[in-house]
Amino acid sequence: MNHQQPISRREFLSVARKYGLKAALFATATGATGGLLPSLGEYAIRDAHAQSKAKYKLRFGASVISPTNEAHLRTGIYEFVKRVEEKSDGEVAIQLIDKSQSCAETTCGERVINNVIHMGSSSPQNLGSVMPYSIALDWPFLWRDRTGYHNFLFSKESNRLYRDVMRKAYGIVPLFGSGEMRDILMGLKYADKPAIVSPAGLQGAKIRITNSEMIANFTQSMKMSPIPLAFTELLEGLKSGVVDATETWPGAATGFGMQSVLSQAIGVGFSPGFELVFISAKTFDAFPDKIKLVFMDAAFETMQSAYRGVEQAQNAQVGNGPNPAATSAYSKSAIKHNRLTEAQRAEFKGVGGVEANLQLYSASRKKLDQIAGTDVYGAMKEFEAKVSGKPLQPAKWWI
Repeated sequence: MNHQQPISRREFLSVARKYGLKAALFATATGATGGLLPSLGEYAIRDAHAQSKAKYKLRFGASVISPTNEAHLRTGIYEFVKRVEEKSDGEVAIQLIDKSQSCAETTCGERVINNVIHMGSSSPQNLGSVMPYSIALDWPFLWRDRTGYHNFLFSKESNRLYRDVMRKAYGIVPLFGSGEMRDILMGLKYADKPAIVSPAGLQGAKIRITNSEMIANFTQSMKMSPIPLAFTELLEGLKSGVVDATETWPGAATGFGMQSVLSQAIGVGFSPGFELVFISAKTFDAFPDKIKLVFMDAAFETMQSAYRGVEQAQNAQVGNGPNPAATSAYSKSAIKHNRLTEAQRAEFKGVGGVEANLQLYSASRKKLDQIAGTDVYGAMKEFEAKVSGKPLQPAKWWI
């Protein structure tokens, strides 16, 4: 498998002058220069053609994603836009507004709901403040690994238990998701401490969390002190000691340069950590069937390639994969990657799982059950049991 190589500023400017800014951003996101990808010129020509003849011009608020952190996150948003424009033969032109220039993780959902922008991306935990049901996949220790929840998103069951509920409740159409599992990452004060491999090592630590009741519950079950803190303030929070640790997925941590203030990465994998791409139902429903199919096929293909891209990034960029490169973020920053055994992870689950904390999660369960009209956790758990340990099983969920 070819490793993605970041292009230099000089190469970026050269591609931008020759082919345009959008092509340069695409080259940056995919690690390709004009020399490595001769079709860049064709891409730029097609893009200009699409912009001139497009029947449907959409604004896509890609939150905090940028070509630089995309190398770590592999959300697939850049290739998704390219796929839609190419598959529609230029009938759709998407203005991708990244780097928080259109919205932040906590505001993209609201702006799509209010049709300020047509499309958005955000982690479900950050969407939770405006779309409470978005966290329906995120029960601690529900999923064995990231393949499980990706298989859910590929399945027809995801329509009844997630996609249709999100559409009815908030007027958005979930398209695809890509990511990892959330781990617990410790700050520099833990550099000289023994590797943490049990819940006992976390007790008393001040941990930054997303503004999420479910994540707060989990960290409380670990006897940690949850502190809601904006992701943009996390780096300084770890430096200053406002927080001792954070919960997030590894690609998000290294994609935003957190490795310089981290000492231990505990591979708990307690909850999905991914970026969800969605479109306004009002916008989507106005498309003719052939354009709707373009979006769905592009989402289907992108979720597969992004899934594989994450595997690559875990070794090449992040360093939490099975064969981390010496140049990966974990390796260069000498972060202790505490890979838990099955027994060690089972201990974490025994302390922090939903069944071990039924009262703690009763309010969340009641809220989500009322929105969906079913036992959400029970249904998710039943699905997970069917796919646990199985490889990725891509399927067109809308057919």
